Amino acid sequence: MTDIVATTTRGRRRAQLAAAILIALLAAVVATVLSLTGARLFVIETASMAETAPVGTLVVAHPKPAYAVGDVITFVVDGRTVTHRIVGVQEGRFITQGDLNGSPDAWQLQPDQIVGTVVAIVPGLGFLLKAAPVLFLAGIVVETVARLIGGKRRGWRVGLRLTGWSVAVSGLSLWLRPWFNVQMMDFRAADDGSGALMHIVNTGLFPVLAGATRLVSGEDGVILSTDQLPSGAYALSPTPDPDWPVRVMLIAFCMVPFLASLLVRADDPLPVQGGLRVRPDRSARGWVLVPIAVVTIIAVVVLTSVSSSQAALAASVKNDTNSTATNTYFTCRGAAQSVGRSDTHAAYSVEGTGLLGLNLLTIEADIAGPNRTGIYRKAMTTTSSVACPRDQPRRAVVFDGSQCLYMPAQGQRNDPDFFTAEAWFSTTSRTSGKIIGYGDGATTDNTYWDRHIWIDTSGRLNYGLFPNARVVLSTPEGRSYADGAWHHVAATLSSAGASFYVDGALVGTSPSTTTGQKYTGSWRIGCGNLTNWTSNPSSFFTGTIQYAAVYTRALTATEIAAHAAAGR
Repeated sequence: MTDIVATTTRGRRRAQLAAAILIALLAAVVATVLSLTGARLFVIETASMAETAPVGTLVVAHPKPAYAVGDVITFVVDGRTVTHRIVGVQEGRFITQGDLNGSPDAWQLQPDQIVGTVVAIVPGLGFLLKAAPVLFLAGIVVETVARLIGGKRRGWRVGLRLTGWSVAVSGLSLWLRPWFNVQMMDFRAADDGSGALMHIVNTGLFPVLAGATRLVSGEDGVILSTDQLPSGAYALSPTPDPDWPVRVMLIAFCMVPFLASLLVRADDPLPVQGGLRVRPDRSARGWVLVPIAVVTIIAVVVLTSVSSSQAALAASVKNDTNSTATNTYFTCRGAAQSVGRSDTHAAYSVEGTGLLGLNLLTIEADIAGPNRTGIYRKAMTTTSSVACPRDQPRRAVVFDGSQCLYMPAQGQRNDPDFFTAEAWFSTTSRTSGKIIGYGDGATTDNTYWDRHIWIDTSGRLNYGLFPNARVVLSTPEGRSYADGAWHHVAATLSSAGASFYVDGALVGTSPSTTTGQKYTGSWRIGCGNLTNWTSNPSSFFTGTIQYAAVYTRALTATEIAAHAAAGR
């Protein structure tokens, strides 16, 4: 008997060693091929490429000499690796867009940012590769525990292994959600006011049922939800809807630990006096195992047919009883980035994004333009009171009457006559202050200054230009915007004239004003000289500012209205 056991153990170890060698050789071959060809592997983690490359897909990117419109490429931008489709080429730079996104990406790519064209797409395999390191570590832990606790008792070791692997697979399933999962892209009010239209994507491997719509892996749809919660939000809870062969496969998969346990033979009892062994009594096994099998099958059927997919979605749509509306952009960041890098001078979320250099200058990252990092005049203070509640982080910068955000020196421009300047602001102060504007020199030591938006001591908002004489567009008298609420301001200039918008509405225009004063300067936020423009000039704004940007063209009235409504 001892010889048989030893032979079996040696055979099992040989099989394990052979499997390990085979896996190592396979990994070495794959690594060699990738190194020689220059190909790289990536796992898709977001739903922007929809059915082309669903979440959990493994893509293989390979460099090529030239790229064309229609190619799906993998590229690196702002430290992130992204896989999108080329939708345009402009001056040697590539414009990209996710198949499911409503507009092109904010950036324009240089050729050296592209990793390669996607030459292979394998749905689902990305989940396995992402889980592989965790499974490897789990295997080491499970085997160590089985040997330490199970000792020489084979039944104990097998039981511990089955339990450990079941826990590991269950934990990974909850983390990665590879089987059933849904992601909401955006939502809006239904046109008839009956509920919320939710744009969702199936990011799992198996189909789900959302309302009356069945979505397979990677498929998206717009679903009407009329199920309103007590809070006023509309809810949608998609349920798993796999085909029957898949249900049977899931049942079989869940039964693996149970079936494996049936194959485990109890350790032989020690011989008693006379050399006899007591035969184990297995008569009661059926009374325990049959109910377990039945309950397992019923549980899997219920979980794949009735229960929520753990992707319950909720949307708060606020409308009055007589009208409904929808926003083009659901975040202010999305609105700013929608203009595109080629038409953006600089755009900031105005949240204070970090420190720069040994002087510990507080900086503001450019979220949409050509990396024109802004610098604050002094250490900034932030508040959680924001204009754009959907944007993260929920943070805006407090301008306390001595703060300023400068666009960098490389941001200087020679008398810009085509632009849009916009910002969100909130204040209760009745001191004059510049919200955003253009000028030369330092903050207050300007020789020239115009193309600016400011609030005066009566709470009126003003947009000023100086082609050869002062031109001021102002909000109506008697309306104060120093009311503590958040307001959006935008000023444009082009060959069609100057226009001034507040909260998305046109409040003033001068078709004959097509230029400003001629000088080289730069833009700044929250500060700048106002001498000769108001009877009570103040160089600094007092209040809070969030999301300020300057574009190199005049946005249309529709675009400005969409920016003012973004994130609301």
